[in-house]
Amino acid sequence: MSLELASGAAPGPRTESAPLRQIRESTEALLAQGKSEEAWELVLAALEAVLAKNRDQELLITQLRRARIGRKSERLDPKQIQLLFEAMAEQPAPAPEAGVDPATEAREDAQLDREIKEAEAARPEPPRKKRKEGAGWKAQGIQQEVHHVEPEAADLVCAKCQRPMKRIGEDVTRRLEYVPGYFVERETHLGKHACPDCKEGVITAPAPAQVLDRSAAGASTLSHIIVSKFVDHMPLHRLSRSFARQGVEIPVSTLSDWIAGAGKLIEPLVERLAQRVLEATIIRTDATGLLVLDPDSPDNVVRGSLWGYVGDDRDVLFRYTPTGEGESGPWDFLAGRVGYVQADASNVFDRLFNGQVANAVELGCWSHARRKLVKLEDTDCRVAYPLKLIARIYRVEHLADARGLAPVERVALRKERTAPILEKLRRWFVATCASEPPSTDLARACAYSLNHWVALTRFLEDGRISPDNNLCEQQLRDIAVGRKNYLFAGSHAAAQRTAAFYSLTRTCIQHKVAPLPYFTDVLAKLGTGAWSGERLDELLPHRWCPDAR
Repeated sequence: MSLELASGAAPGPRTESAPLRQIRESTEALLAQGKSEEAWELVLAALEAVLAKNRDQELLITQLRRARIGRKSERLDPKQIQLLFEAMAEQPAPAPEAGVDPATEAREDAQLDREIKEAEAARPEPPRKKRKEGAGWKAQGIQQEVHHVEPEAADLVCAKCQRPMKRIGEDVTRRLEYVPGYFVERETHLGKHACPDCKEGVITAPAPAQVLDRSAAGASTLSHIIVSKFVDHMPLHRLSRSFARQGVEIPVSTLSDWIAGAGKLIEPLVERLAQRVLEATIIRTDATGLLVLDPDSPDNVVRGSLWGYVGDDRDVLFRYTPTGEGESGPWDFLAGRVGYVQADASNVFDRLFNGQVANAVELGCWSHARRKLVKLEDTDCRVAYPLKLIARIYRVEHLADARGLAPVERVALRKERTAPILEKLRRWFVATCASEPPSTDLARACAYSLNHWVALTRFLEDGRISPDNNLCEQQLRDIAVGRKNYLFAGSHAAAQRTAAFYSLTRTCIQHKVAPLPYFTDVLAKLGTGAWSGERLDELLPHRWCPDAR
């Protein structure tokens, strides 16, 4: 007797899927044997599996919608939260922390928030300029034209008493106008003199110094080209069309030659920057790819790598290698390193720490560890607790920044406030790995942090160390945006020049130095030979002074 007949419902024609038919046949067989309880358990188990599958499908749909609209925020959608709470009761999860009262943790978070606000309120802020009423824009260092307009003389007589009006003040209006940039062709006539009697001994006035030999490009033009490509990410063919609209036709090949010439001028400066990075107490490193044309390769294009290095004084250096292998990248540049090196946990960096090429001290990156947990937010509600603890670590760093703590004081704060948080986090990772199958994404995410725990917690020992490698990763963003525009480098030599120019442009940005006047001044001094090689440090962005001679 089937469940349908037992319930009194009239049977009707239907089409059954194979799984449904199997469940029905198994249920009927159990009922025929008088095992009604087992039959109901079978049906409930099947229903539970269907509901779980349905929930998984809803989570997947939510993820696909999130990806389709390009949502980058790590905040959960309310519908996701509801689904995750429904899943919470069925997923085995280790307790957040034995003996910890959630209300106590909430009070600790509130106390930390209050301390941050108090520290920010007590921190002296530079005086802010009063915003001009009605102005929706801000301008600094631009040309200003002032025009005075007075009423007509006939209007300066009072209409009521016919007496002359007296000036009592003025109203000011502002308009922002744009004057398109333009080229100036400077033609220099060099006077020539000779003896009228002997017709010998001709003297010609000295010609202006050239930045590049046999080139009409001045330092300002070269600087504009460099900034347009490596800061504003404009490909040379697009820049050539822009110049043509301004009345100057410069072929792309000529622009490439000019960049190559400027790249040769800045080579000594970039090498000095590399020395400063190698002398840094902490070196942060990461890499990104760059397509390079190569006629010798089967596809005529290879994927090279730009290795980024950031030193103590926010010096940024890029090195190009034809491959992504460590042998020509960090193994070569950081060979023999014994100080701190901060990087992600890629095995390409292992030889820097195990003595094969260097004996550097490894510093981990909490952003990478956190990212592996963030990826599971849509499907596993258990990651909410470790993410909350990691967020608390960064709030302690925020408090240290707000108080303006020195490295020694920051270490004391970390040992007092951050060390207990890290211990809670470690215990959660250990408990989760013990209860989860090793093949699950959550177990792998926890194992990643535990395997690199010493490197991840080394920032507790030195206040100069950051918990993450974000500063280095931020320098790679310009390259990511640039390669979407110019797509590839024309040769391996061009890729090396690209690394050199990015080194100086990103260092300028870190030191809040405007790249356009910087390159205009530096190229003029290096190209004309008016600057001694012993004074190269004075041309680095952190020391550059445009008025120096």
